[in-house]
Amino acid sequence: MFLFLELFGVFLLASLAYACVRGAPWVPTWKRDIARLMLLLDLKSGQKLYELGCGDGRVGLALVRGTGAELVGIELSFLHWAIAQVLKRLKRMQNARFVWGDIYRQDLSDADAVYLFLMPEFYEKLKPKLERELRPGTRVVSYVWPIEGWAPIAVDQPNKDLPAMYAYEISNAPFCSNSQPSI
Repeated sequence: MFLFLELFGVFLLASLAYACVRGAPWVPTWKRDIARLMLLLDLKSGQKLYELGCGDGRVGLALVRGTGAELVGIELSFLHWAIAQVLKRLKRMQNARFVWGDIYRQDLSDADAVYLFLMPEFYEKLKPKLERELRPGTRVVSYVWPIEGWAPIAVDQPNKDLPAMYAYEISNAPFCSNSQPSI
């Protein structure tokens, strides 16, 4: 039994480390910023939100609660994915699904909105996938760092002490079109 627990512990640590290497270490979105995210994402009933690197799922669950929208959270760390599964059941959220897997291997073509909080160096690798798979009109919100080469339709940073949020909308036009005013 002790050997099993040791092996499981090694598996959890390896999963956490691999998630850091593939996207970001686990750093949660601040609770106080969820209302700002909700405004930028503007989720409606029947829409689907993908949270890339969803961690323990708290943010995604809060974003879709009461909206009628559906959540698909994708997480590479087994520990965080398992916590998200437990939280989903405890909150009785039938409109949420958590995928234990790599965001680069998940089909995003049915997304209406995408939320991500990854390290900025991974955005360059993720951009071609988003440009290829997302439909026109899909909203993408990035927490803290902009997606280089894309022009945001809105930048939300009420003061210098709060992290910025960058909102984008996929269109048929090139991504580096003129940016719109900040909100």
